[in-house]
Amino acid sequence: MISLLTLFILCCSLIDGSRASFATKSSSSAFISPKNIRTTSRGSSAALAALENGDTTTQNNSQPSFTLKKRNPYDVHVYYNGSNQRETAMLLRSKMKHQFPWMRFYEPKDRPIGPHPLPMWEADFASYDNRVFWGEVCDFIKEEHDKLSILVHPHSLDGDYADHTKNAFWVGNVLELRIQGWKR
Repeated sequence: MISLLTLFILCCSLIDGSRASFATKSSSSAFISPKNIRTTSRGSSAALAALENGDTTTQNNSQPSFTLKKRNPYDVHVYYNGSNQRETAMLLRSKMKHQFPWMRFYEPKDRPIGPHPLPMWEADFASYDNRVFWGEVCDFIKEEHDKLSILVHPHSLDGDYADHTKNAFWVGNVLELRIQGWKR
């Protein structure tokens, strides 16, 4: 059975040439890049078939799996560093507000805060029922992220540490979060 995170990653077929990553249970990173995602003429991903057939170029042996808490299922963190990136991040924020009016958007934090090593803004899925929009949000982020680093993490029964590491999904550069003291 393929997990929700795996389906999300597959939905995000990386058309724009960036890479997406997720951490596996073995704490190593698995990357899906444009060269190992095959697409059809309609642009849909053939990676799902590759995973089902055991294609190791698109998966590690141990795929992440988790059970979402019955609350806001996902947070989106969009990081920026400097005024040019902040402008790009705010433009993405505006586009996402228009595209996904059901999401909750929080005020930008123009300094590192909590586990976040760079300034960022945050949005969330607002309601457990909105978990079904995961792929749609992912596709949009991948198309529009420019050179920004974006973390999408679940709120699972695995806990905060796991949600920010093995269950985390990144678009753009993966940042090192300040979570060393968190309960594992």
